[in-house]
Amino acid sequence: MKKNSDLFPEVDSTGDSSDFSIEVLYEDSFDDRPLDDDGSWDDDEHRHHRHRHKHEKHKKHRTLKRWKKVMLGLIAVIVVGIAGLTGGFFYLRAQGEKHLKTNVAAAGDSAEAQEGLYITYNNKKYQYNEDVINFLCLGIAKDVPIEEKTAITGLETGGEGFADAVILVSLNIASGKIKIFAIPRDTIVPVKVVDSAGYFVRTENIQLTAQHAYGQTAAEGAELMVDAVSNLFYKVPIQRYCSINLSAIPILNDAIGGVDVQVLEDINGSTGTYRAGETIHLEGKMAEDYVRQRDTNIYGSSLNRLEREKQYITNYFATAKEAIKKDMTLPITIYNSLQGNMFTNITVEDIAYLVPELLNIPLNAEDMMTIPGEATWGEYMEYNVDTNQLKEIVINNFYKEIP
Repeated sequence: MKKNSDLFPEVDSTGDSSDFSIEVLYEDSFDDRPLDDDGSWDDDEHRHHRHRHKHEKHKKHRTLKRWKKVMLGLIAVIVVGIAGLTGGFFYLRAQGEKHLKTNVAAAGDSAEAQEGLYITYNNKKYQYNEDVINFLCLGIAKDVPIEEKTAITGLETGGEGFADAVILVSLNIASGKIKIFAIPRDTIVPVKVVDSAGYFVRTENIQLTAQHAYGQTAAEGAELMVDAVSNLFYKVPIQRYCSINLSAIPILNDAIGGVDVQVLEDINGSTGTYRAGETIHLEGKMAEDYVRQRDTNIYGSSLNRLEREKQYITNYFATAKEAIKKDMTLPITIYNSLQGNMFTNITVEDIAYLVPELLNIPLNAEDMMTIPGEATWGEYMEYNVDTNQLKEIVINNFYKEIP
């Protein structure tokens, strides 16, 4: 490491230095200065002049020394500040990684081990892959703030709103791959029916979308959905969740400058009519119309809407990555702008860890899939999952075989 004085180059006492931007003057250099030509330094006037001249030079020397200390102090503050910010960022990242990843080894292979960490299939045993982090993303069909209840016709209890969009995002940190599983809202699963006091009443095989509505708070609704989706995926761990009002989509959309899509089907929305095949730039409520509108008189319209949601997510991800590269603070800005319209257990530490990882991960159409199953229609549409196919998907994406 250089000494402090190395930051300020010294002037050679012979006067040969070529750098005169900063001169360091020494006290003894004044005694060696050549006399004036007339040799008259002994008279009072010249003695006074020489004393004043020497005093001014000493004052200048002291001033330079003070400025040197100030400059060194400022540099030290800047260096320490940068180190603190950098260290703080890496600390947040480390905490995010620690809290997001599931520690399978800590649970061990025992009867007390958490369900979902180990799974048996075709006489082979599998262990949950610790490098996989799962996020449940929910779009809630209500226009009031996320914490407020909304009236639901035909539901005996609850009021947190139906989950119209149910997406499981799976991020494999080690392989640098992301998988997105779209789960139809009408998927038939065991739904926990909860009374108005929050107590469990019974289980009914009905559409998954209703599970969120039985929550007494936004947190309870999200947690009920986490349990339902985890059970559907054979107890796979879901580390984080995020639920937003679908009316918050314009905020998300416009934060990255809007999203381009090629319209998949004719859509009639509040912002206009969009024809299949045309390319449009979604801004404001146009984005909400595109991912939310459907004709309830057409059977299977929710599945067509799901395809639009998958397309929008793919395009949004690509656009957001470019926007974040230009402004790394954007994720925090978006996070803060959604307050009141979002409920999540994702933390700032999680964001600090995830954003640099996601910037290096591509998302293509083949990385998104709707879970396998078949739609049937009665009074309402029902989507029945192909459990054998789904189990193979779960094993291939979330687990690794134990030798």
